[in-house]
Amino acid sequence: MRAIIVTGGKEPSYELLNSYIKESDIIIGVDKGCNILKKYEIIPNMILGDFDSIDKAAIQYFKNRNVLIEKFNPEKDYTDTHLAYNKAKDIFNVDEMIMFGATGTRLDHTLGNIGLMINALNDNIKLEIVDENNKIFAVNKSTVIKREEGKVISFHALSDEVKNFNITGGKYKLKNYNMKTLEPRAICNEFLEGDIEISFDSGIVLVLYSKD
Repeated sequence: MRAIIVTGGKEPSYELLNSYIKESDIIIGVDKGCNILKKYEIIPNMILGDFDSIDKAAIQYFKNRNVLIEKFNPEKDYTDTHLAYNKAKDIFNVDEMIMFGATGTRLDHTLGNIGLMINALNDNIKLEIVDENNKIFAVNKSTVIKREEGKVISFHALSDEVKNFNITGGKYKLKNYNMKTLEPRAICNEFLEGDIEISFDSGIVLVLYSKD
């Protein structure tokens, strides 16, 4: 089962968001992200947050449609997006999540949301963050990265070190490199005719498909 989580960062276009939603998906609106769902007339299974940035009209709109609503105290141990992650995992028992509105002008929130990818790996959940320019996920084992037309591909260490990191099949090769946390050694690679394979002995790799 898959959860679509719409939180309060950069607003996705209707076309982007709707292209991902399937009939069987669990949809969770997170605080300001609920305004986006109301705007696009997408009815979620649940909305949650401390509701410091949601429009009151949106709360009433979803209340009238019997959407499950859970409000939290602003002084809490988790961000609203982390709470949505926990609800999707613990209540809806999903094994895949896609987050929209998880990037934007607030870099603290963006980094926190990327940090949830470590939680997801530990929980055996496939987590992606998607916006108009990026698709982001993390892996902890050797992986084939599927070619996407018009995208550059970048890799960052999301752990202290990724040991013996290799890139094959891309424009820029890398062999047996010990990559440190967030160092920019493996960004802005390019696909050639086919897929790219990354391999490594240990660590966590952040994978970013990007376009301008």
